[in-house]
Amino acid sequence: MTKPAYPPGSFNAHWFNLFNAVSFQIMMGAPIIVFAKSLGASSTVLGIIAAFTPLMTVFQLPAARFLDRYSFREFVMMGWSLRTVFIFVVTLVPLLFFMDNSSKMAVLLASLFIFNLLRGISSAAWMPWITALIPEETRGRFLSLDQLFMYGGCLIALLASAVVMNGEVDPWEYSLVFLISAIAATMSLTFIRRIPEVTSVETMRKSSQPVPWRAIISYPPFRRLLTFNLTYMAVIGSLGVFTVEFLRDSPGFDVSTVLVLSAFSFVGALVSLPFCGAIIDNTGSKPLMRGATLLFGAVIAGWAFVAGGVLPCTLWLIALLNFFSGIASAIFNLANLRITMATMPEMGRNHFFALFTVVTSLGLGAAPVVWGVTLDALGTYEVLTGFFSWKRHSIYFAALFLLNLLAFALIQRLIESPSSGKLEPSVIYGRLKRTPRIWHR
Repeated sequence: MTKPAYPPGSFNAHWFNLFNAVSFQIMMGAPIIVFAKSLGASSTVLGIIAAFTPLMTVFQLPAARFLDRYSFREFVMMGWSLRTVFIFVVTLVPLLFFMDNSSKMAVLLASLFIFNLLRGISSAAWMPWITALIPEETRGRFLSLDQLFMYGGCLIALLASAVVMNGEVDPWEYSLVFLISAIAATMSLTFIRRIPEVTSVETMRKSSQPVPWRAIISYPPFRRLLTFNLTYMAVIGSLGVFTVEFLRDSPGFDVSTVLVLSAFSFVGALVSLPFCGAIIDNTGSKPLMRGATLLFGAVIAGWAFVAGGVLPCTLWLIALLNFFSGIASAIFNLANLRITMATMPEMGRNHFFALFTVVTSLGLGAAPVVWGVTLDALGTYEVLTGFFSWKRHSIYFAALFLLNLLAFALIQRLIESPSSGKLEPSVIYGRLKRTPRIWHR
């Protein structure tokens, strides 16, 4: 059987994601965390930096109301172009020799805030654009390949950063890494321009149809998916930040070593994704979500045993944990994206996506801040129970493990294909029209 072809030109979305991933992995991942750590950032500040990206997506909600005034491509281009300017600003921060570390931190935080604000606003158009562009029968294949390009970009970013920041890191080396991010962001703009626009007036009209919050939340597939994602965001929202912090606080893990070890997560993702696209179109999303959640639980338990002193904190063990974490993350992201795209009704899709992204991102953003404050509050607390040492990071990983078990239980409640049964988009839209408009008066 011949596989359905992508719409002409849509492959450019993959190249955009590759260069965009090189950029954001540096600006929002381990390199920016280790730089902030070098300026004396506490766990709370690191949590705030990690929270910027998800918290700024709250602006998707008002932005969704303006999508019908622009094409999807125009809206994304405006935001991505402006945010690139602030990557160049971050590039200069390590070279501000006339400033002390506190002042540099203030400039860094301000630049990252505006960078993520612009990203949050413009990303309101991305998921509706891709959902309208890619036919449902090819989405599993498209998303798996898209994730492959994205994780490939992340791997390139970390390996390049590790090479540049080998040994004792000088300020100009941080600047060079951030410059790589800025150049990659600039190159990604070229591919945004080449992604086909959605030209159907009817599709744009339905997608932009105003929808009350109450009606969106009352849609059962949406509500269950939202509850599950909020729980899962509490698990994964801070893991990338505080595993890096834990390693930097451990002897024998310099910046370059931490970056190389972090890169193993993207190796795991790249290994697993080629097999996932075909599988998910045949089995659906929920079986892969269960497998990913179980694997993530095993990884988190491994981190807890390392932090608790049960297992040695060796290079090969950390590399293995990151490798399997990457596999779990890639499988989960693919399955979650697919079930999310299937859940959103055609009528009012922009607003469904915006509310879903905003609420889950608030959870994703709150997680590193809450855990950062908690870790700082725990400080030097330590209690030995048998062979397990209960201290700041081991308590943190143990709590994540329990939350992961709850998320696994919630998968059962998800509705795999809401549009194939009684909950047709026309039915839910009929309910929407009967519901008083709360936010579009």
